Amino acid sequence: MPFLNEKERIGGVLTQLLKVPSISQILCVDGASTDGGSEYVRSEFPMVEVITLPKNIGKTGTVKAGLEKAIGDYILLFDADLSGVVPAEVETVLRSIIKSESIDMVIFSRVTPRLITKLNRFDLIYSGERIIKKSDLEIAIKGATKFQLEIALNTYMMRNKKNIFYFSASHTNLAKSKKLGPLEGLKEDLRMFWQVCSFDPWNYFAQTLFFCRNKLPIT
Repeated sequence: MPFLNEKERIGGVLTQLLKVPSISQILCVDGASTDGGSEYVRSEFPMVEVITLPKNIGKTGTVKAGLEKAIGDYILLFDADLSGVVPAEVETVLRSIIKSESIDMVIFSRVTPRLITKLNRFDLIYSGERIIKKSDLEIAIKGATKFQLEIALNTYMMRNKKNIFYFSASHTNLAKSKKLGPLEGLKEDLRMFWQVCSFDPWNYFAQTLFFCRNKLPIT
């Protein structure tokens, strides 16, 4: 779980993930927070491993740092600013991908009240919550930086014709405008959009139309 200045929210997410039986390790990687997030997690959740980076190297770099310590064959990526996380949903998805070798990645599609997000499918395409084989994740994000984590993953999976499914989850994330204020939130969204598009402009539009159209079959 990569995080940056999420002390107010990360505890709620960790509380729910600790209720998921199939999760054997939780790694939180702090991208140089200034709000005491690392200290909070270490104090309140001693069973969670915390890595504190000396400087902010972006979400992708933060995940790469966590991968060096991750021990499982599958990696569950989860953002720290969520509300409404349902442990049973996470467990269902984990069990589905672990028992089926034909499933390469499952993305948790978030609840969103924003129409533009639904139309662009950003609630799915750029969801930070997904489970993927560690071997695929390491290859997929080799050349990615900053906010390019999700588009790099999507691009790799599409190009290699991997089997990708989505699961309609109950959780939602907090908009940057709510965290940073309207103006700073807009600036951050535009910065992220530019970084995402610069990774692979044509594939960005292809993902909006064609990426991950299959719902995870639950048996």
